[in-house]
Formats: sequence, structure tokens, C-alpha cells
Amino acid sequence: MSSKILPTNRGSLRRSGRNLIKLLGGKVINVPLSLIQISLAIHLLGDKGYGFLILIYSFTQTIGDLAEFQSWQTVLHYGLKPFEDNNIPLLQRVIRFSFFLDLVSCALALTISFFCAVYFNNELGWPNEWHYLGIIFSFTVMFTTSATSNGILRLLNRYDLIAIQSLVATLVRFCGIVFLTLVGGDIRGAVLVWMLAAFANFSSFLYFALTQLHKKNLLKGLFTHIKGGLSKDLPGIWKFAWNTNINMTFSLAFKQITTLVIGSILGPVSAGHYNIAGKIAEATAKPIVLLQSTLYPEMVRSWNSSKPSHLYKMALQITLLTGVITSLLFIVLPYIAFPLLKLLLHKNPAHDTLTLLYWLAGAELIGIWGMSLEPILITTGNTSGAIYARGITVLVFLPLLFLFIYQWEMQGVGPAAIIAAFVLILLQFFFIFKNKFFKHNQSKHFL
Repeated sequence: MSSKILPTNRGSLRRSGRNLIKLLGGKVINVPLSLIQISLAIHLLGDKGYGFLILIYSFTQTIGDLAEFQSWQTVLHYGLKPFEDNNIPLLQRVIRFSFFLDLVSCALALTISFFCAVYFNNELGWPNEWHYLGIIFSFTVMFTTSATSNGILRLLNRYDLIAIQSLVATLVRFCGIVFLTLVGGDIRGAVLVWMLAAFANFSSFLYFALTQLHKKNLLKGLFTHIKGGLSKDLPGIWKFAWNTNINMTFSLAFKQITTLVIGSILGPVSAGHYNIAGKIAEATAKPIVLLQSTLYPEMVRSWNSSKPSHLYKMALQITLLTGVITSLLFIVLPYIAFPLLKLLLHKNPAHDTLTLLYWLAGAELIGIWGMSLEPILITTGNTSGAIYARGITVLVFLPLLFLFIYQWEMQGVGPAAIIAAFVLILLQFFFIFKNKFFKHNQSKHFL
């Protein structure tokens, strides 16, 4: 058996590392441009205008993610083996199934987004004078369903194109906000720029994916040779797709939904400040977080091989390495947090914003130490364990979020995020070991 079919643990780590370097190449440009764009947007629009922009963006992202099936995981999970076996009809069936999920997600997201934007703008914390802008922006939810394109590029190991594509939206927003600054634009121009960025992000992803399929001779017959239904010879694909979608729905509570809750209770200014603090905390851990996305295909390869123990060895090595490195990196955060926030906000940051940043950075650090746990659950087919872990954590997090915000306002988000991060890791550990123990007992009973 060739090393391509049975990868060594070292080979998987090396391949994952190469893909990480490709992704980081895009972030080297993306991060500073994103920070400059935020600073210019706040200078142009003020705290309230920028906060509103973040609220409508978080709203469409939330609806899009809620409706979207995480079909990139489906493409990897079901498409890797037929791709390596050169089974083109089966691989095309996987891709076709995934594109179908994207279309359904798009239609559902657009319906929900428009309805909520029209009838629940006050609950979402949108200022009345800008309500119509939120309704217009709600149509960009159509451009949030790029999961299949993402999965295709991962499957074909084109992380370089993913890195290039990740720059598109940031470049559009950066160029747009620079132009608006020069001509004296306002919130309407900023909303238009953000809409153009969403469209450019979607269309570039789709273009790269279709181009690569064409180069691999996988595009011909993809949408014409349809026989036997969407899921023929793909046992369990519907269950896998539903489970990964539900899992992502739960994970939203830690990102976009938190922004919406803050905006609803405290207003757009607080939502904007939370967004900035969250972006800085995420940027500190971003290189390590990106590594998680490169682990999925390597874990699938290991699990499909005759030595699935490579999966657990690789996960342990990655966890120890990234956990130690990130812990060291976070030591420097207190020295850069204040000047960075001052640069972005164009004034000395409030004490609660600075404190929130440290809380959120702590939650990110905890998440890094558990980075490999969810990929293990999904790769080994224990998607229900991943769902239960996320679902229980959300049931803990959301009540704490509301309670702590009403008690301590924006600073209350931090303790809720820390507690939720600990709960999530403990639950994921529990379901991994429960699954292994159950399978071990089953094998002993069988023997």
C-alpha cells in the first residue's frame, strides 16, 4: 500500500503545516488591511455608524450560517476516498449533493433574513433612521453560502487559492472605505461597499472552485449526468449533513449571536466595541485556528487508513505544540492591547473594552488547547457527540450571557465566554472517551 493511501503521522503533520503556511500567507496581508479598514470606518462613520454596520453584517452572517449546511465537511468526508480512487461519478455525486444543499440554504436564508429585517429591526438594535439600509443589506445573505466551493478547494489541496480568496472581501472593503474617506462618504456608501465585498467574496470562491474542477476534468457532466438521485451510494450522507449543520448552529452562539445580543441590549456602539475586542483576541490566535482547518483532510485520511491511531497521535502532538506556542504569544497581549485599541478607536479605550479583550483572549486560549477535539468527533463519525457538546454549552452560555450583561454590561460577556470555553472542552473530551470506551467494549463482547 502506498504512502499516499496510508499516510504516516509525520507526513500528515508536514502536509498540514505546508497548507497552514499557505493560509498564513493570505493573513499576513489580510490582518493589517482589516485593522486599517476598521480604523478608517470608525473615523468616517463614528462609533454608532460602525456599530450599526457590524450589527447588520453579523445579522446576515448569523442567518446565513444558521441556514447553511456545512457542506465543505460533507465534501471532505464523503469525497476524499472517491477522489483518491479516481471514482469520478461518485465524487461528482458528492459535489452535486453539496451544491444542492447550498441552493436550499440560500433560498431559506433569504426568506428568513428579509422577514426579520422588516419586522424585527428594533429587537436587533438597529437605529430607526437606518432601518431601510438593514433591509437592503439583508439580501447579501444570498452570498454567504460558499461551503461547497470551500470544500472543493480543500479536497483538491488548493489552500493557496483559499488564502488568495480570503483577501478578496477585505480588499474590497479597504478600497471602498478609502474611497469613501476621500470623497466624504456616509453610512449609505459604507453599506454599499460591504454589499460589494460580500458578492466579491462569494463569486471569487465559486470561480476558483469551478476552475479547479475543470482542470481536473471533474466539471464535465457534473450538472447533467444526474442518475439515481442525489444520495445514491452515499450511505448516511443526509444524517452527516444535518448533524454538521446543527453543530455549526450551536457554535454560532460564541460569535455572531453574541454581537446581536449585545446590540439588542446595549446598542450599536457596544456591539462595535465588542467586535473590535473580539477581532484582536481572534487575531492573536488566528495562525493556530487556521491550523484546525488543515487538520480535517489529514484526519479523514488517517481514519480511512488501516491505522486510524495516527489520528489521535497527530491530534495530541498538534495540541501540545499549538497550546504551548499560543500561551507564550498571549503573554505579549497586555503590552499591545491598549495602543492597538487606541489606534482603532481614535481615542483612549474605555476600561470595560480593554478588560473584555483580556477575557476574550483567555477564552480563545482555552479553545486552542481543545482545538483537535471537535475534528476528532466529526472525523470518527461521532457527529452526535459534537452536537451534544455544542448544544449543552450553548444552554449554559446563553443564560449566563444575558444574566452577566444585565449585571455588568459589556464586561459580563467575558466571564460567560470563559465558562463556556471550559464547558465545551470538558464535554468534547467526555464524548471522545465515551465513544472509544463504547467501541472497545463492543469489540470485546463480539470476541
